[in-house]
Amino acid sequence: MRALPMRGLPPNMKRHVQNVKLPWITAEGMIDLTRFPIEGTLKQALDPNFEKFRSACVLLGSMAAYGRQEAGVYLIGLLGQNGSDLERLAVIVEQVGYFCDEASANALFAEIRRVRSSNTTRRYLNTVLRSLTLLRLDSVKSRLEQLADDATFSYKMRAKFRECCERIRI
Repeated sequence: MRALPMRGLPPNMKRHVQNVKLPWITAEGMIDLTRFPIEGTLKQALDPNFEKFRSACVLLGSMAAYGRQEAGVYLIGLLGQNGSDLERLAVIVEQVGYFCDEASANALFAEIRRVRSSNTTRRYLNTVLRSLTLLRLDSVKSRLEQLADDATFSYKMRAKFRECCERIRI
């Protein structure tokens, strides 16, 4: 795993940060997300302020992409916590796509079944489908193919499911 660079810090601040011995800062001054403390981020993900919530979710998504399973599991839990707020759900769903686990696929497919397609939910459901295409799991493509044949969905939704199947590269 490679660490993230600390971009945007002035040179004197980089030296100061490099002199501080924090386990999540590498010798090169990079942030190692596999060792970065998660507790504060978890609390921030529950903040009513949308921007704080959003930045916490993005950090959790990055941690999940770097192998922090607990970050991905927390993101999945946030789906239930924010069940009716489509704006927050969209942020969470974007990040769940970086947690390559069967639990992510299950949560995203549950969202497709839970949320009815309408003018209001169309953008959110498109985000769910984009996140599904990010997952590198064999089961995703076969489950999307099943949805594409499911007559309970509209013709347009079934076409979107087929389109997603074509985009998935495993």
